[in-house]
Amino acid sequence: MHASDETTDCLFVYGTLMPQSRHPMAMRLAAESTDMGPATICGQLYNLGAYPGVLPSADPHDRVHGNRVHGVIMKLHRPPHSLRWIDTYEGCGDHDAEPYGFERVIVPARQMARRQLPVWVYYYRGLLGNARRLQSGRYYPAKSLVRLRS
Repeated sequence: MHASDETTDCLFVYGTLMPQSRHPMAMRLAAESTDMGPATICGQLYNLGAYPGVLPSADPHDRVHGNRVHGVIMKLHRPPHSLRWIDTYEGCGDHDAEPYGFERVIVPARQMARRQLPVWVYYYRGLLGNARRLQSGRYYPAKSLVRLRS
């Protein structure tokens, strides 16, 4: 679920839900939203195997100097409808058991034209184990072995 009482109709995607992904859920999201283009958020990106995860950055200097995660902002046509199934896909839906692996929160995203706006993002809350940090802040879903989550 999400921890914020704020709301927005924009979702920041950085992995299997990105428009260039061949994942069926990315295609569903593309049909229910408008691609607003590339953007970045502050955080640390990890490759978790079949999908990535973003952790919020603990370093206040990152907001100014680095640790940017690259992705795309999708403007949802019907946010309550889309967020319900995306929460389920991310394992934090109404019927998922806690603790959740992901949590939906609102963060500021910066579009390439330097415009900043609030977006939903799914932060990873699970264990990192052998996950590899992606220093570039970029995940390439088309190059990964994308498996459907159950």
